[in-house]
Order: sequence, then structure tokens, then C-alpha cells
Amino acid sequence: MPDQQYLKIKFHKALGIFELICSSFILCVSFLIGFSLNTITGLVLFGVSIRTLTSPMVVITPADIQMRNLLGMTLKRHPYSPEQVSVRNHLVYINEKRIFSTFFYDVSPKQVKAFFAQTSLGD
Repeated sequence: MPDQQYLKIKFHKALGIFELICSSFILCVSFLIGFSLNTITGLVLFGVSIRTLTSPMVVITPADIQMRNLLGMTLKRHPYSPEQVSVRNHLVYINEKRIFSTFFYDVSPKQVKAFFAQTSLGD
């Protein structure tokens, strides 16, 4: 059985780094002034920033597109066949229904088009 290929798409690294810097600042200030609600906020934001940097938000398989949350759970699946998919203006469509925008993710429309072209050739 051949290995199926997946395209795992994460958020832009700039978003995760910005969240990491903000959470570090909040934690440093809250440790200087003492434990408060800001300490908890900084810890939560720190965890969110680490997950933003490491976990994929969209996974494209040869059979479907999976939308995931920060915990890695699949929230929604969009099954497709390669002829149903189109990529226009940083947007991915299945049967003219918008699925996601590549603008917020660390992937270019060319990479997404290349993946769909590869999966259609593999059939």
C-alpha cells in the first residue's frame, strides 16, 4: 500500500512569533509585579502561540480537506475530487464554495495548485 501524501498548512510564522513575544512580555511584567490574572493570561497566550507555530490548521489529503483547531482536532471535512477544486485569488474553492484562504497560512496558491495537480495525476 503506497504512502498517501498530505499537504499540512500552518499559520504564518509571523503570527505565532508575535503572540510569543506578547505572551513573554505579559509574563515578564506579571512576574515583576506579582501573580495576578495577567499571569494566567500570559500563560494561556504562550500555549496558544506555541500551538500556532507547531500545529497544522489545514490538512489537504487526496480525498478531502480537513479544517483543524489548535488542539489538532478535525472540525470539518470537505470531500472533493480534483476536477471540483479551483484556486483563485488566494482562495480555495470546491464546487464554487469557498473553503479557505491561503492568505493567512504559510502556503502559496502555487503550492496548493501543485498539490491538487499531483493528486489528479496520481489517480
